[in-house]
Amino acid sequence: MRRVTLFVNGTSKNGKVVAVYGTLADLLSVASNKLGIKACNLYNGKGGLIDDIALIRDDDVLYVSEGDPFDPQNDVRTTYGLPRAHTDWLTLNIGGRLFTTTRSTLVSKEPESMLAHMFREKDVWGNKQDERGAYLIDRSPEYFEPILNYLRHGQLIINEGINLLGKGLILSFCFRVLTCRV
Repeated sequence: MRRVTLFVNGTSKNGKVVAVYGTLADLLSVASNKLGIKACNLYNGKGGLIDDIALIRDDDVLYVSEGDPFDPQNDVRTTYGLPRAHTDWLTLNIGGRLFTTTRSTLVSKEPESMLAHMFREKDVWGNKQDERGAYLIDRSPEYFEPILNYLRHGQLIINEGINLLGKGLILSFCFRVLTCRV
């Protein structure tokens, strides 16, 4: 199942996360109900008109219009295709692999964790960023992915392809990073 975050065209507040299923008309109907508008068009963060539901990817941020032209806001700069104006989205560079998630995902599930403290407020810890603005964390992406999914969904699921030593590293990392109190 894919999910997207929908915003009324020209805003970055009061977004709604919805499941993507059926046709584009079905998604526009859901958007109308969730956002309280008569949804006519969907745009991606760069202003591209979405005219086929197959173009929508999991975790896309989309803007819903009542027929008006795309208006992301006055000063929209993008990072990896996501609007920076919506400050809840951020990208992590974990051992060279990019993960895009929300700040609330990193801070809500385990509010006293090291990750929560690192990302609760913008740049409190002086987090290092790469040349594209992604936050650098020196860990193995294969072992970070289950942790991020735990923060998203509340279940720690470890892929079969990860060796037993790696599984121990994940559990150790979970203990140190997720439950470490600052």
